[in-house]
Amino acid sequence: MPPEFNQNTIMLGELNQRLNAAPFVPFLIVTSSGKSSAVPTPDHLTITRLLHEVFVERDDGSADAINLFHVVAIERLGPMQKAG
Repeated sequence: MPPEFNQNTIMLGELNQRLNAAPFVPFLIVTSSGKSSAVPTPDHLTITRLLHEVFVERDDGSADAINLFHVVAIERLGPMQKAG
């Protein structure tokens, strides 16, 4: 499969689009286990291209490391919605 059709490449592209959107719209990253991680601001997300992972940091100092292979959805974060 050509690299442009690789699922990881597609997810990286969508995450980069969301991070660079003006204005930024908070979103959730949903994994294959059903867990979700909230990205309330661009500063809460770090993308590693070589490792194919993202790190979602929380204000309490903890973080989720997510392999892009396990990302099944990226959803808009509603005003009252929390990660779970």
